[in-house]
Amino acid sequence: MEQNRNNSTPNRGELPLLRRSTSDDYQAIFEQRAKLLATPPKKKEQPDQSLAVLSFILMDANYAVPLERAEAITRIGNIYSIPGTPGHILGIIHRRGQSIALVSLRHYFFPEQKGIADADFAIVVTARRRLFAIQVEDILGVNHVPKAQLIDTPDNMVGNLASFVSAVTNDGLALLNLDKLVEADNFGTTRIGRGVR
Repeated sequence: MEQNRNNSTPNRGELPLLRRSTSDDYQAIFEQRAKLLATPPKKKEQPDQSLAVLSFILMDANYAVPLERAEAITRIGNIYSIPGTPGHILGIIHRRGQSIALVSLRHYFFPEQKGIADADFAIVVTARRRLFAIQVEDILGVNHVPKAQLIDTPDNMVGNLASFVSAVTNDGLALLNLDKLVEADNFGTTRIGRGVR
């Protein structure tokens, strides 16, 4: 009996004694915590470092408008012609009781090309307190473009594109400058909306 008590091997069900922490152990923990606190936090991408855009297809090319300028996307139904309107106004479309001018971007980008584009969608946008719709072939969707990837408009863009594009991306997405579009000749015939940008 006495022999079993003095045996250094713990009996079944008994836990071995844990080693007490020493001052060296505490010092190691403090150093580890100090390293963690000294490490700068990873920078998260701030919202203003990217631009939310609504991208679309027109004449086999990819374009985009700032999402904050896009009021709605609608499928074009009836287009009501208005005599005496300039060439860039294809007519009037109705949306939720509003009459909105439908604008042909092709008229500005490639004025030498005639005819009606096969485009079934319209993006209702605002620029300089004017509300109008631009005719597009298809909607690609909303995405966020890092501002660091935006480059200046190249001088060799075809047609009159360079006049109405504010920036492009490496993959060929052209960001439209809607303000420049509104400042173009004879554009002032579109409906002026209240309280729009």
